[in-house]
Amino acid sequence: MIPPIIISYKKIIISFFILLAILLFFLNKYNTILNQKELDVFVSNQMKIVEDELENQKNQALSLALMFSQNQEIIENLDKNRHKELKKELLKILEIIKTYTKHDIDVQIHTKNLEVFTRSWEDKDFGEDLSGFREGLVKVKNTQKPFVSSELGKRFNIKAIAPIYNKNMEFIGSIEIIVDFKDLVYRLKSLGISSAILLEDDFLEIAKLYKYNKRIDNFVVLHNSIDELNDKTLLTLINSDKFFIENSSKIYSKISLGSFENKSAGILVLSFDKYIKNFVYLPNYNYHGEIKDSNHTGDIQNSLEKRIIIK
Repeated sequence: MIPPIIISYKKIIISFFILLAILLFFLNKYNTILNQKELDVFVSNQMKIVEDELENQKNQALSLALMFSQNQEIIENLDKNRHKELKKELLKILEIIKTYTKHDIDVQIHTKNLEVFTRSWEDKDFGEDLSGFREGLVKVKNTQKPFVSSELGKRFNIKAIAPIYNKNMEFIGSIEIIVDFKDLVYRLKSLGISSAILLEDDFLEIAKLYKYNKRIDNFVVLHNSIDELNDKTLLTLINSDKFFIENSSKIYSKISLGSFENKSAGILVLSFDKYIKNFVYLPNYNYHGEIKDSNHTGDIQNSLEKRIIIK
């Protein structure tokens, strides 16, 4: 017969191990929840960096559009229908900008009827009607307010548009600053965030320049800095409703870019290391000089409304 004291010791030991198991279970569950919350905060911070970068790209483009729209040489040449003289003025200003910022931008001038007047990058399509597929241009004409967005055209990029008025304060057209997404991709890469710009292939009838780009399911890849662009991972991310997905070492997330006829036009796919530590975010957006317009007119500047739409 087993002595009662031994039975009591066994019960105590069994109870102890049961209690220990319960404590370890809840401790593990708590650590899992805590780690998930830390990961959520980390991903949110990374996404905030990306959103800030995108917003600053748009603000830079918009600032240039507003400055160009008040240049008297541009205004006069548009008002007097002088294509060549306006093109020369644009190229002169763009060369100054490139000297100080090391960035290339494109500029397009439109008539009040939303037709192509002058382009900085080519000499063709003059008079082409853009009203059928350029929603931003239509918005600027109707509201006569500056507007910037990730917009679809023959290219998919950041477009900042500002109205142009003549000396009689009549709307005579608009100016468009075009910033390619490759600048955003390069900038994010320098911050430790790899990215890719994907465009829905439904829009290739408009954005024909990307017709032969790499395809991933129903998307074409416009720019990419992700070292191993895994199609399966990207498709999982694209079709997922989750804020982000992860593997053993990487986090993947996405941001919708632009819209056309109330449908998302593209996606910014993001990839970054799961265990980035002590990362310091140091944004740098300042131009390394000033660009002044000696013919600046206060009347036109004062007439512009303060409200600016960023989409």
